[in-house]
Amino acid sequence: MTSEMILALQLAGVGMALVFGAILLLWAGMAALARITAPRPPSADRTEPDEDRLRAAAAAAALAVVRARQMHAFPLPPTALVSAWQAVRRSAQLRQRGPVR
Repeated sequence: MTSEMILALQLAGVGMALVFGAILLLWAGMAALARITAPRPPSADRTEPDEDRLRAAAAAAALAVVRARQMHAFPLPPTALVSAWQAVRRSAQLRQRGPVR
């Protein structure tokens, strides 16, 4: 190999190493910031966790009752046996063949 080619390969290697090193440095910085700024779980100072569960269950039951009582304004139409695309393609094939019988 010529000395220019060796120099070019060395330069490319150094450049790639710098790019990957910078990417790893950014990744480590983001991981550290995410760990530092992550919200802490609330302390367990609450005295009535059972009451909160009962309230949540009551709210869920009330929502289920309300949703069940609501009328559906627009029911879904029944599905067609043949889609519009299939009907167009079949009619085109029949027109190509001409009258049957």
